[in-house]
Amino acid sequence: MQTVVTEKELYTQFAKLLEFPREDIRQIVEECIQELYGSQYPEEVIKELLSFKNDLDRLSLDSLQELYSYTFELVSDTTLDMGYYLHAGQDGFKRAKNLVTIKAMYRDKGFPFEEAAKGELPDHLSVLLQFLGFIDSEELRRDFMKTFVVVSMEKLHRNFQTKKNAYRHLINALYKIIDKDVKEGK
Repeated sequence: MQTVVTEKELYTQFAKLLEFPREDIRQIVEECIQELYGSQYPEEVIKELLSFKNDLDRLSLDSLQELYSYTFELVSDTTLDMGYYLHAGQDGFKRAKNLVTIKAMYRDKGFPFEEAAKGELPDHLSVLLQFLGFIDSEELRRDFMKTFVVVSMEKLHRNFQTKKNAYRHLINALYKIIDKDVKEGK
């Protein structure tokens, strides 16, 4: 029997996929694909994940880790630090203030930031997704997605459209999920 994946579970799964790759990445992708069959999300999400999985099948773990590091840590226009997209070209004070605000929100909601972040900043996409999967307040999730996540995801998604990179498929899939959730007022 097919179980319907919740958006909270899906965000948590995508958070794992956007962490530094480990041996279990292929298994996590397969689980996401299986959970999405029959879900409320567009078929294009599954197609993007299948393309990501096909690219993974052609890469060794070492090669994937190199690709991850290059894509997300060495190239600024595809960083997973989402505040960068909101404050690019501006002084660092606005971004720093934003980071403090996000971290305070995490603390206020009981989100285990230090454990979840594993050394990443509060605006790192994998941390944001873990938070979205953690919180119970639909109103907070919706507001945070509309005011911060979707705006920065639009820019990250746009920057990936010129890349020939396995992670492009993952970002495209996530963008379609977030876009659908925001448009439907989730």
